[in-house]
Amino acid sequence: MREGGRVLKGKVVLDTGPLLLYFGEDKRAKEIIDDAGIEIYVCDLSLAELYYKTCEVFGREVADLRYTSIRNSGIISVATDERLTRDAGGIKCQHRGKISLADAYVVATTRKVGGILVTTDHVISDLGIVKAKLLAVP
Repeated sequence: MREGGRVLKGKVVLDTGPLLLYFGEDKRAKEIIDDAGIEIYVCDLSLAELYYKTCEVFGREVADLRYTSIRNSGIISVATDERLTRDAGGIKCQHRGKISLADAYVVATTRKVGGILVTTDHVISDLGIVKAKLLAVP
């Protein structure tokens, strides 16, 4: 839902799903990622997922191109550090069996930057660990 002409405001953390949707020309993901009025963050683990999932389907050359385009964009990459790793581990421990370790890092990243998580994973959204916007995949 749009807020004042914008899809979202403030700081946004992208899960791997919205990045994959963006490269698949999904209008919802494009509106968010192309919005110059918000700060967009991505966890390094999400970039690794983007790379390997793209590589599996389209090959290494396309994976390199997509990875490089995100790295060279205005999207801020969040590297793992001691605090993020500990928070992600705690989230995974608390919600074991419900979310992956990569998802725990995305949630920890969202907490770290104080943003809204944009995800295609209804489980993360439903858990209510952080404020999230779900981009449902048909």
